[in-house]
Amino acid sequence: MLQKILIFALIAIVYISWYLFLAFKNKPNKHLLLSFVITSIPFQMAIPVFVPMYETGAGTGTFTSKIFLMIPLIISTYLFLKYKNSKIFVYYKNERWIGVLALLIIISLVNIHNFAFMATIAFAILVVSYLLFFKLIYNLLSPAEIIEGIYSSFLFLCILDFILAILYPVLNMSFVTTLFQNGGEEWSTRGGTRAGAIGVFVTPANLGLYTTIAASFFLASYLGYNKRNLSIILLIISLITIFLTYARTSYITVIIVLFFMLFINKNAKKPLFSLKTVFFGLCPILIILYWLVFLSPLSAIFLKTNADDMYQARIDHVNMGMQIFNSSPIIGVGINTHLEYVNRNIALYRDVHNDFLTSNPIHNTHLIILVETGVIGLLLWIIFLFTSIWKAKYNIANNTNIILSLTQIGLLITFIIYGFTDWAPLSPSIFPIFLMFTYFTNKFSISLNAKATTAHLINNKLIVSDINFIK
Repeated sequence: MLQKILIFALIAIVYISWYLFLAFKNKPNKHLLLSFVITSIPFQMAIPVFVPMYETGAGTGTFTSKIFLMIPLIISTYLFLKYKNSKIFVYYKNERWIGVLALLIIISLVNIHNFAFMATIAFAILVVSYLLFFKLIYNLLSPAEIIEGIYSSFLFLCILDFILAILYPVLNMSFVTTLFQNGGEEWSTRGGTRAGAIGVFVTPANLGLYTTIAASFFLASYLGYNKRNLSIILLIISLITIFLTYARTSYITVIIVLFFMLFINKNAKKPLFSLKTVFFGLCPILIILYWLVFLSPLSAIFLKTNADDMYQARIDHVNMGMQIFNSSPIIGVGINTHLEYVNRNIALYRDVHNDFLTSNPIHNTHLIILVETGVIGLLLWIIFLFTSIWKAKYNIANNTNIILSLTQIGLLITFIIYGFTDWAPLSPSIFPIFLMFTYFTNKFSISLNAKATTAHLINNKLIVSDINFIK
């Protein structure tokens, strides 16, 4: 707890100093409040108020079952009391995905297979805390200020993560692995198999995932003509950091994501699934990946080290997940509860009893969604992925909301790929970033049935009133 307090104090000092510096220079600084909250996400800073007791302790699923008073909720309360903004109670069409998420939470709460009711409540509190804050920020800041807030946070954290990655593993200063997260020293070596940068996170996988999202944002900023020189520098820094994680999934993901973003940006008006686009889009990626895995100096990371053990662990987790799924195929066993379900189900526990399997979330995000929300949840997740990518492509084709739309595509492709090998996309240090981009991308996007003239009007209004990066 003392560690988190000290981290919070240091970050607060940095942002207060940043705020005063911009104020002294007579430059805009309203965006720093949003930036501060985004920066706090990887550190998981919050005040614990209730700790329910379960068979699995705090680890009932991918999120803790502890009830926290979170920083965005505290700030939201302050903003609401100060500005008395009644718009937070208005439900808009571009917020329908929130209604779907709320429905899944309600189903989980009344699910008879849910053995960790408070764990689902903990997830709901996290979602409400961040979405309420994002809604208030949307009403208080312009699109330009929101983008600047996101940019400032990624700028700060990516430089910090880069410095930490140089210190370890390059300079082998292992003390930095425990500065921000307990247990970092063990996970940074993957149990002694090979070293990898973890930055401010607890594992190389989380750092690789976060930095891939950041790299997507910096590439989108470059393509959207926002701070192009700085964006390309930060993109390079992010790629170096990802390289130093020595995380297999991160290598594959960042190559696919960045190439796909470049391809979509150039071919947004063309059909996504035509033979020509699939051929010219897929072949270069496959060639690069083949070289990376089998011919490059990094091939040993993929073909040797602990690859076989990790593959077997994921197969075991898939088998466990399918057994849970068979218990409740339609609505699952409840959001954020699958590990508690295993430990409460004696027959299943005996069958899959393994310290790793029963104490670590299933290393497959899509399978977690299936076992915790059932076929209903998985279908909604698939529909969300395809419609979101299609909507983002439509906005890019209509020259609207370029940066957020491209970033959203990068984010979702990252989640899809990472989702097959890890549960990191559903970790508390990453998931709120997904909520943030999804919320703001939908708020600033035009609908799929909008006419081109409408898109132009929206586009021109944003350019004139806000900034030149939303074309």
